[in-house]
Parts: sequence; C-alpha cells; structure tokens
Amino acid sequence: MTMTVIDSEGIADEMLPLAELAAQMRLADGFEVVPGQADRLRLRLRAGIEAVERRLGRALIAREFLLSGEVLGGRRVPLPIAPVEAVLSAAISRAGALFALDAATVEAGARGTEAVLARAVSDGEVLQLRVRAGYGVWSDVPGPLRQAALLLAEALDMGGDAEARRMAEAMMAPFRPLRIGGAR
Repeated sequence: MTMTVIDSEGIADEMLPLAELAAQMRLADGFEVVPGQADRLRLRLRAGIEAVERRLGRALIAREFLLSGEVLGGRRVPLPIAPVEAVLSAAISRAGALFALDAATVEAGARGTEAVLARAVSDGEVLQLRVRAGYGVWSDVPGPLRQAALLLAEALDMGGDAEARRMAEAMMAPFRPLRIGGAR
C-alpha cells in the first residue's frame, strides 16, 4: 500500500521563522527593507522545512494534507505522515466518484500512527483521507528539527554547504522512523 501525500494548504508566510533564519545567517537588522531579501529567505525556509519533512515523513508546521492511495483492506490504515492531529474526512473513490465514509480516528498502532475507519474497506479500494498533521506552530517543533530546517535553508542560500547538511542530518537522526525486518 502506497499513499500519496499532498500538502493542501502550504505554509502561510506569517508562520515562517524569518527572523530566526536572518539571525542565524547574521543578517543586519532591517534586512527585510532590501528588495527581494524577505522573499528569498521565505523560499529558502520553505525548501529547508520541506527537505526535513520529506526525509522524516513528519510535518513540522501544522496544516492540512490529502492522503490518497490503494488500501490493503480492513479498518486500520497506516499513515505515511506524522504527527497526525486528526482525520478531518475520509472517502472511497469508485469509478471516479467519491463516497464519504463515517468519521475516522487516529491511534498509535504497531506500525506507527494509523487511521481507524468507522467501517472496513475492501482490498484495493482507493482511499482519500484529509488530515491535519504537524507539531503546531514553529515554537512547538522540537528544537533539533527546527535547527535542521534552518541549517538546510542557510545551506541553500550559501550554495549547498556540505558541513551544514551533515549537521542537519545528525540532528534529524533521532527522529527517523526505525525500520526493522522486511518491507511492509
């Protein structure tokens, strides 16, 4: 079973830690008055945050995601993203039409976070879940993950600093999913 993860909302500009990145890069106060400077930093921050999220399968800043893919059947569906706050909607796609399912809940399962559907779905059906995932606002994100995203954003701005990338990888290591045994 493979589910596609689509960021429904994106990260709002006001949620980005622009001042933190500017401080880390030792930019002068008033950096935002330089034409294009704030936009450039926003782009770097988005890229740094997205790189951490892709690497770990975790959403840093809370927002909505659409998860879609064929399921193995049953009521429990492993979620490809964490931490999931809530399942906002669930639907099955049949012959190009969406059929809403009753409410679903989120539980920690043997394989990680799972959506528990109100009723079982058949093997091979295409399930669409709209979820709210992420730690919350930037200050709620664990410190090492915040620093890894800032380091990656800074490295992008400096042309790909290899040392910064290695430090970011080390900070992300404790948050990587543990894979033991064969494929799921």
